[in-house]
Amino acid sequence: MFIRPRRLLDQVTLLHGPQDLLGRYFIAADNAARECGVRLRLRTDFEELIALNKRHRDSWPALAPVFNPDLSNLRIDSAFWIDATDDDGETVATHAARFFDWPQTTLAQELRSLRPFYEDPAPRIAAGESIEVAAPAADRIRGRVMYGGAVWVRPDWRQRGLASLVPRISRAYGYTRWNTEFTWALIEPRTHELGLARANGPYRVEERIVLNLGFRGHLPLLLMWMPREAMLDDVAEIVDQATVESSRRMETLSTNPSPPLARQGMRRRS
Repeated sequence: MFIRPRRLLDQVTLLHGPQDLLGRYFIAADNAARECGVRLRLRTDFEELIALNKRHRDSWPALAPVFNPDLSNLRIDSAFWIDATDDDGETVATHAARFFDWPQTTLAQELRSLRPFYEDPAPRIAAGESIEVAAPAADRIRGRVMYGGAVWVRPDWRQRGLASLVPRISRAYGYTRWNTEFTWALIEPRTHELGLARANGPYRVEERIVLNLGFRGHLPLLLMWMPREAMLDDVAEIVDQATVESSRRMETLSTNPSPPLARQGMRRRS
């Protein structure tokens, strides 16, 4: 028998940021997910994420080492993934996040060192793996940052808004948990052309990142990044929109007359 796990709202604790705004956002986001037909939960078992990725390789490229527990140090306090499941408990969408604290270095320096991808990058560098970084923003992104990736929606669940909804929830949760200053991600140019970056909010996108890593080989990528202020503006806009839509529904319910049979029934009970 399928045992339903804890829901997202039972797992989220608001530690940083404007609590009223974020609290309203998570309620609105959870409601939006339910309207899409999924339930959300936070997970830290990355072995299962890797296994899930392998089972769906026909629609999901191999995950980067940054989310592979055999290659990277995925501590419970610095990594999570969101599992979106249908009524049968089957995963239909995912997004994962890693927290990094770089007070003395920048994203560019860290990428070139391969440290975000490997717990021990030295053997990889000796084997010829590298990352070329020339995106200007990579020299400015530093401090408390969140990396987001492992975006996947099962093909039969696409076109329902999950590729936009789930990463936004991940981003907001990462912020309130880790007090992040920046969110960043790497995206393939062909995926960017399909509009994924635009669908995920006010990301800024720059060229000139090239990965030469064992899991994918030579791979030109784009850098997506967002400062904290832009993320909170996006959250506020979503909350405002949800509030307006809720008010409209309440107004519709209060102004539409009840069906005649319903009115008769009320009179009989009185």
